[in-house]
Amino acid sequence: MSNETLSFYDRNAAAYAASEGAGNPRLFSFLDRCKPGGKVLELGTGAGVDAAAILQAGFQLHATDGSPVLAAIASERLGQPVRKMLFDQLDAREAYDGVYACAALTHVARADLPHVIRKVHRALIDGGVAWASFKAGAQEGTDALGRYYNYLSEDELLDLWRRAARWKSVETEAWLGGAYDGKETSWVAVTAVR
Repeated sequence: MSNETLSFYDRNAAAYAASEGAGNPRLFSFLDRCKPGGKVLELGTGAGVDAAAILQAGFQLHATDGSPVLAAIASERLGQPVRKMLFDQLDAREAYDGVYACAALTHVARADLPHVIRKVHRALIDGGVAWASFKAGAQEGTDALGRYYNYLSEDELLDLWRRAARWKSVETEAWLGGAYDGKETSWVAVTAVR
């Protein structure tokens, strides 16, 4: 994740946390595919809205965020530590039933994404599920707020995940939704089973 992107989230953490709303409605279809009560790793927890729902659903959660300010806000919300961690620092091996990354890996440089996907694959137990959402598009670069994005098409995302690691299955879904900048946004997500 670029220094500019991290700086944006550190500087705007309070406003970002206040804007997070009810969380991701697609979270529960991901949790339904995980082992009940299993261990879930969240990459890019933000202010911890989805993390709170994961805990409330009875899962064991290890939440992480690259922004120390957002990690502190989420820790307070959850009543448990949130690890300050960048995606390339993930070093777990066969430790999680699920890895969840809502609008998080979309900040990884396109050239670095296969490496991070392999780390996600390695972190999952056999049969574990990964779910990650991305802003859809064809280019990469910064948005009007200075945050880096690797905008990917549904076909490109599917191909990238299939080539990065040996998954039992990889599928995608696309939808129109919102974003922090208030603009209507096309999203695409991948669900991959190790």
